Amino acid sequence: MRFDDVWITGTGGVLGELLPVRQAVTDGRYAAADAAEAGMTSVSVSVEPPPEMAVRAGRLALGSASPGLHLHGAARFQGIDLWSASCWIASRLLPGPLAGLSMQVDALCNSGLAALELAATMLTARQDLREALITVADWFPESAVDRWNLDSGVLLGDGGAAAVLGRGGGQLRLLSCVSRSDPSLEGLQRGNEPFHAASPAVLKPLVLRRLAREFYAVSGRSPASVVDAHVTGVRTVVAQALAEAETTLEEARWAVPPFVGRTSFRFGYAQPLGLDPARTLIDLGLSTGHMGGVDHLYALDHLLRGDLLAPGDKVVLIGVGGGFTFSCAVLEAA
Repeated sequence: MRFDDVWITGTGGVLGELLPVRQAVTDGRYAAADAAEAGMTSVSVSVEPPPEMAVRAGRLALGSASPGLHLHGAARFQGIDLWSASCWIASRLLPGPLAGLSMQVDALCNSGLAALELAATMLTARQDLREALITVADWFPESAVDRWNLDSGVLLGDGGAAAVLGRGGGQLRLLSCVSRSDPSLEGLQRGNEPFHAASPAVLKPLVLRRLAREFYAVSGRSPASVVDAHVTGVRTVVAQALAEAETTLEEARWAVPPFVGRTSFRFGYAQPLGLDPARTLIDLGLSTGHMGGVDHLYALDHLLRGDLLAPGDKVVLIGVGGGFTFSCAVLEAA
């Protein structure tokens, strides 16, 4: 969808302590061969639960804004069952009742861009809504998730980010956002697991590598076919979003895929799209780890606060979430 008057007016981003990868290798928590494949230098490790990180990021983003809509994105458990993390966050950031929803968006690692698309669409459809707040936060405590061995080619980091959307001007104009889904791939995160009454991660840390092996064994799919589906999804949303924004990747100052390791970056994004690594934020991602749904809004905050954008510069955000969902947003600096 093309957007004509939706702007990013403020952003925020927070990290935990950056833990060197070499320490985990020395401690025996992370295999040296896996570390060499991923090429990550450190990961963000926080003691703060995700709603608290979201509040800190939201305070950085809000300024004088008074959003009537709040969407909170996350890939993981937010700290309490049968409870609204989004409303807790909104109660600490926004005065009084909202004119619209405060709700959580669950598109796993694509939650940030999914929330961006939904918020922009709501602002376009509802003229009474002048501003929207997006928060995202994810946390991977080792009691529930083995961040070092969860998946191949990536390490998980903790963090939070936020963005305020409005009309009439701002720091970045949203030109377009496109999404698609390929539900045939949901089994990569399910394997042979039955449905449970409560999360088994409480008893045993989640390891997606095992579930992926089970998926391949029972589905008839091969790793190569999954890579092909991933590349097709990424290329499709990127091509459509660029066309709707009337621009090209070559004209973009920055292209930002998820914060994955070097090998996954190369084969999942750089080679299929022809990305120049110097015009991505790969080094940033290699220092923070993949922060679930947080990567893209954190990247925007990094670009803005680091004064890495000139007027007219375009930014292409490329998101992928388990299931699988694919999104691409194109923005232009004011």
